Amino acid sequence: MKTKMTILLALATCTTAFASNGSTPEADNDTLIVNNPSKVTVITGDSLQTIRIEGRHDDPDFRYENTLQLVDSNYVSNLMLNGDNWEFSLPIGKKRTDEWVENEVTMHLGVGGCTALGAPEEMDVSMNHSFEIFWTIAQWDYTPKNSRSTWSVGFGIGWRNYRMNGNMRFQKTADNNVIVSPYAGENVVPKFSRVKVFSLQMPLLYRYKFSKDFAFSVGPVLNLNTHSSLKTRYKIDGQKYKDKANDARVNPVSVDFMGIIDTPVIELYLKYSPCNVLKTDYAPKFQSLSVGIYI
Repeated sequence: MKTKMTILLALATCTTAFASNGSTPEADNDTLIVNNPSKVTVITGDSLQTIRIEGRHDDPDFRYENTLQLVDSNYVSNLMLNGDNWEFSLPIGKKRTDEWVENEVTMHLGVGGCTALGAPEEMDVSMNHSFEIFWTIAQWDYTPKNSRSTWSVGFGIGWRNYRMNGNMRFQKTADNNVIVSPYAGENVVPKFSRVKVFSLQMPLLYRYKFSKDFAFSVGPVLNLNTHSSLKTRYKIDGQKYKDKANDARVNPVSVDFMGIIDTPVIELYLKYSPCNVLKTDYAPKFQSLSVGIYI
């Protein structure tokens, strides 16, 4: 009985959708007439019928989708009209499909290691111990019709931690400069010393999709660096000590150049900033390089 009812509902909906090119009679508000659809898809299950129409004679971007669900010999209809104009995909790491979506809002997370390029020899920042985390809270992706290219703009936040584990430390002086110096005193056992930078970020990316599972993205990331701090941990005669200081004279605005590779197994990113992280009049000169996982 359910199968027969599903077929009747599908035939009724399709008859309405596939009206001829001739004159269109007046219809009530529940009737939809689509002339010259470019593509029609009917998906039938045991208790679910989906009818999808793409394109019509006066609007090639038109899209209609209606899902009929049988519930105790009745049906529930879920209607979506022109749904390809916007799609919200806020769960992190949502996989794109082959279906074209013109406008999409996505969310992304990057986690990786970072290092200091061009730093003084005594400033031994290792990527094994330094890290970066950035979260693109919302990103608008625009993909033209029948195109492999996607243009994106987003907004997010990020943290970078530049950490030394050796016998040198970051230290803020009385005149608010940042220097790299050895630990003072005897019997000092260093743990780590780091500079942390917090940023508001705006990625501007171009993505090209080579195939279903391979794509490459590239573009600048604008950083508004709003906060920075120093932290050093060490022991003296078994006693733990922690030195902290804020406002490490970070450059307020910087630019990264980011590349992202999409593969069937993993997505990787690389970010390089030619800008100095800290103001060189008050702190050591170094730039940033980071590599990690992008989801």
